Amino acid sequence: MIIIWLVTILYIISGYLFQYYITDTLHLTFTFIIFTAITLFFILVIKYTAFAAIIYTSFLIRLAMMLVDRREGGTIIPHSGEDTENFYETGVAVSQDLTLLGMDIYGGFYSKFLGVLFHLYGDDRLFAQFLNIIITLTAILIVIHIFRMLGISDKVQFYLVLLLSFFPHSLIFSSILMRESLISITVVLSLYFFVRWYKDRSRPSALLSVIFVLLGASFHTGVVGLLIGYLFGFIFYRHSTRRFQFSVESLVPFSIFAVVMTYVLVFPDVISGLPLFNKVDQVFNDDAGLYETVASGSGNTVYLQGLQVNNLFQLVLLSPVKIIYFIASPMPWSINNLNELISLALDSSFYIFALIIFIKNIHIVRERPLAAILLLSLLAGWFIFGLAINNAGTALRHRFKFFYIIVVILGVLWDQRKK
Repeated sequence: MIIIWLVTILYIISGYLFQYYITDTLHLTFTFIIFTAITLFFILVIKYTAFAAIIYTSFLIRLAMMLVDRREGGTIIPHSGEDTENFYETGVAVSQDLTLLGMDIYGGFYSKFLGVLFHLYGDDRLFAQFLNIIITLTAILIVIHIFRMLGISDKVQFYLVLLLSFFPHSLIFSSILMRESLISITVVLSLYFFVRWYKDRSRPSALLSVIFVLLGASFHTGVVGLLIGYLFGFIFYRHSTRRFQFSVESLVPFSIFAVVMTYVLVFPDVISGLPLFNKVDQVFNDDAGLYETVASGSGNTVYLQGLQVNNLFQLVLLSPVKIIYFIASPMPWSINNLNELISLALDSSFYIFALIIFIKNIHIVRERPLAAILLLSLLAGWFIFGLAINNAGTALRHRFKFFYIIVVILGVLWDQRKK
């Protein structure tokens, strides 16, 4: 994929240099799509032979969905509509006035990313959406490299690559103008470098794993929850014994971090002014405090209405319920239409299945430190988003941010069971 990304940069530079001669970049974009389609085919056949047919078929489906989404006459791709149009319009506004980069705008960092892209390459939405496809395919190939680093068996890899390639909302989010692909690639890259640290004790890899989490947090602050699991691994995992080692010296820094994170959750205003956390308002609605946010809700698919949360004890008591609703909504008893039924069958069921697998294989988690670390990261992320979200449609998008971590954990558990 390095070749494809180098050519991507070359196309962006060309669009900028020849913007006065090429007023419409549509034809330029189509040549880029054709080049990518041909190059990707040979990359997959040569380096990922066992998965070539699966991943390339997935690529063609994503490409077809993108073209359907860009046709005239309305949108039929789920999740493509108001949000995608707002991202695009805000991105165009930024491209025409770069001073907006320093302001608080709709879509935050993603709209600013689109603005810079449109400023350099030109106002070409098709190019931006195709980048999402390339980003998603890159994420899938990175996960395959993670599997190889961990020695996951070929059979387990095969089934999980099938899941990665054809998971319905992976297909959808990569083919429309949404930020989920960009957030996902930051999570996958952080995971890749963390696994490198776990395997080789590489300090640069440890640093990069944290940097990519923080980069993902610039799109949505809730992603920062992954650092809880990573920090647990950095402090307690010992490469010499390949086990966790707990001591007073190691417990102190982790305890301090846990206290600080809890304080930030209860009093989010302490970080809301930092540039990195300019998306904190998406986790805590407007200026509402934590308790008000947990009990609030809006939209047609709101759940757990009427909650009363007035203190930290009630918050802790209700958090498991909020997490379950976050990963499983829409619940079977709250389905009102065909779309919600499809969401339950094609999305919620996967996360419910994954949670059951984690619980049933908790003995393996205890034997595999990496699985324990990643599961802690996952639970921390679920906890943060679970507290803040009260709408099934919003929950569906946000839980996808942890999709790739779930797949890697499933790979570790499944492979260990077979061994």
